[in-house]
Amino acid sequence: MAHATSSSALIPTLPTETDFPYTIRVESLVTESNGSSSMASVCGGCLALMDAGVPIKSPVAGIAMGMLLGDKSDVSDENAVIVSDILGTEDALGTMDFKVAGDKEGITTFQLDIKCEGLTLETMARALHQAKEGRIHILGEMEKALAEPRGELPPTVPKVIMVKISEDSIGKVIGPGGKQIRALIEDFGLSNINVDESGEVQISGYDASQMEKAKEMILKLTSGGGGGGGRGGRREPRPEYAGPPPEEGKVYEGKITGIHNFGVFLEILPGAEDGSTPALEGLCHVSQLHVERVRNCEGFVRSMNVETLEVMYQGKNNQGKHQLSRKAVLESRGVNGRGGSGGQQERRSAPPQQPEMSKEEVDVIAQAIEKASD
Repeated sequence: MAHATSSSALIPTLPTETDFPYTIRVESLVTESNGSSSMASVCGGCLALMDAGVPIKSPVAGIAMGMLLGDKSDVSDENAVIVSDILGTEDALGTMDFKVAGDKEGITTFQLDIKCEGLTLETMARALHQAKEGRIHILGEMEKALAEPRGELPPTVPKVIMVKISEDSIGKVIGPGGKQIRALIEDFGLSNINVDESGEVQISGYDASQMEKAKEMILKLTSGGGGGGGRGGRREPRPEYAGPPPEEGKVYEGKITGIHNFGVFLEILPGAEDGSTPALEGLCHVSQLHVERVRNCEGFVRSMNVETLEVMYQGKNNQGKHQLSRKAVLESRGVNGRGGSGGQQERRSAPPQQPEMSKEEVDVIAQAIEKASD
């Protein structure tokens, strides 16, 4: 919405990102106007939000107030005539353009332009009172069209649900190389699953029932047993790494086990051969991937086509999580640019083998090219 007054009128009534984790765009196209197009945009924009299923806090409307003076040099309240919902001529010939927007309880925004020497408090109070009467009348007319936000989003909009998991369970949801999270998206027909470093999981898709099943599966994956997402049953203690402790400042060749937007999970020390205890995993945060800023963690790592990364162990953070840094390794080797992998001997995936053609196949192709040339 191009007019700042229209936007500022609607913003206070929008839900929080937690309650409604969507990007919202409201566009108001006014093809003709003999009044306040910005206040019309407030009313139309509010109805559009409710029609789209956005759970706004309360409906808002706007109205433009004007003022006519019998004697332009006399700004006393007795000399002023307050006009509601001014037309274009009343705006041009009048001495005030006072846009007021809000709900039944109060004002969300206003804008005042005057052509006289000033306004008395009595005139201002009368204009605000008259604006409230007009605003409530408009809200009543809007209510006849749509009384409250629709209960469901349109079928063309992906639904979003949130679930919170513990930080140490993030790797379980993502899986080695992102296999688990891709399987969840494919198996349940989802649009996407996003996991941030605090453990907030955002599930988006078009089928609400499948999204709920995906949520249950995520809770099951991260509950460590106990049934029903860990409720109503005693959780068995998870096995922990039981090998030699990592040395702070030592460089390890870590096997990539998960890639996400906030960093890369790497296995730096193996677990028990019989699988009784897990390997030691750490997180190389996106800020520690390179000496230069990495904007897209997943794209950056995949572009290197590697299975392992050389990282330096930097101890545990305040939450007891193992911290890894590829940036520290590069800096210790004097790397200050993004040239390739920074001189590291990181194990690359085997390049695809090109099929070899027999001599007979080459001859056939050569004959075909020769005939085409003729």
